[in-house]
Amino acid sequence: MSSSLALNPAHRPQAYNAVFKTSGRLHIPDILTPAASRVMHQILSATQEWTRSIHLHEGQDVDLPVSELDQMSDSERVAFERSLTASSSDSLQYVFDTVRISAAITDGRPVSAPMVAVHRFVNSAPFLRFVSQVSGMTDLAFADVMATRYLPGHFLTAHGDENPRERRRLAYVLNMTPQWRADWGGILMFLDDDGHVAEGYVPAFNALNLFSVPQTHAVSLVSHLASTPRLSVTGWIHAAA
Repeated sequence: MSSSLALNPAHRPQAYNAVFKTSGRLHIPDILTPAASRVMHQILSATQEWTRSIHLHEGQDVDLPVSELDQMSDSERVAFERSLTASSSDSLQYVFDTVRISAAITDGRPVSAPMVAVHRFVNSAPFLRFVSQVSGMTDLAFADVMATRYLPGHFLTAHGDENPRERRRLAYVLNMTPQWRADWGGILMFLDDDGHVAEGYVPAFNALNLFSVPQTHAVSLVSHLASTPRLSVTGWIHAAA
């Protein structure tokens, strides 16, 4: 399946380089071939591997199988999630669904073949070469990969992704939601030094968001008006050790 995931050959990565050097971020539409984008969307929309990830404190998250949460009533689930986020003493907070693909592979935990294919694609030579040429960074070695799903009420507060020990150079988001409206929330927002939104990217289908680390950003709260999940593949691209 990994062979069916391919970058759109129409892109010329060097053409984006000047813009990236100026702002440190890019929104690139139509990043995959049309066929590959359909495959990627099918992988994310069909998986049953989701866990609900809720941040409690630095270095401490709660990951709960969505299948267990589905046994609660809506009111019970919302109350439970709010109780966890309310107990956090960290400025970073989030609630969203995830499949931590790279972590599972590293730990030897079961991962479905489609998710392994996604991991291989993001770590493939063509993808890493593309982001290297776009960013001008020549020391990129590998990417960690997770699938994410934001449902109504999900969010990610402002943070910068700094982690010197992991040598994170870039963050990326492969957006795989076929239809999305800006007023549904779920916007990838970049904040300036005064806390204002300097720029925001709607999760447009088959678009790559790429930005340098560190850079303060957040994902706005997804509205109850959203009629479809916000699906993406995201993570960091690391320099060689």
